[in-house]
Formats: sequence, C-alpha cells, structure tokens
Amino acid sequence: MSRAGLVDHYIKESHKPGFEIDQIRKELESKEVPEEEIRTIFRLVDSEMQRKVLVKETRNRSKEYVGVGAVLTLIGLGITIGTYTGMVSMGNSFLLMYGPIIAGFSFMIGGWVESRR
Repeated sequence: MSRAGLVDHYIKESHKPGFEIDQIRKELESKEVPEEEIRTIFRLVDSEMQRKVLVKETRNRSKEYVGVGAVLTLIGLGITIGTYTGMVSMGNSFLLMYGPIIAGFSFMIGGWVESRR
C-alpha cells in the first residue's frame, strides 16, 4: 500500500472509538515498514487529528460568541423597551442601550462568520 493509502487508512481508523495513535507504529513495524516512512505517516496522521480538534474547538468558540452576543443584545433591548414602555419608570425619558445592542450584534455576526470558515 502506498504512503497516501496508509495515511488515509489510519485517518479513517482514528475516527473509531478506542483508537490509540500508538497502534500506527506497532502495525507498521509488524509490516516491516522502514522507520523513516513510519515517522512520516505518523506525523501526517497526527497533524490531521490535531486539525480536526482545532476545527471542533473553533466551532465551539463561535457558538459561544453567538450566545454571548444574543444575551447582550437581549439585555440591551430589554432595558430599552422596558424604559420606553414605562415598565421601568424614568419619568418622561427613556434609556437607549445602544452599546450592549451593537456589541451583542457584533459578537453574533463575528461568531457566525467564524463558524462559516
């Protein structure tokens, strides 16, 4: 099997539960693959596994940004609407909480854009 074929095989294997990266070395040594080739294959598979973890973490972080943005926006809108409708008495004036609204909206857009990458 070619190097690319072995790398693809072990990347597919890495998705299975209970996969240990040490299995790669043991299997390749038992097939008498040269040490330099083992190192290259091991490095490529490890890099792919790290890339997938990084993508997952980026998605989680973008979801957090969207959530924080939504909360900020809702707080800003809630206070603005509450003071405008008189639910929170401010006399003849009301608060326009544009800071939290804009910041929250910015967080949501930033999170959404990051999740699309």
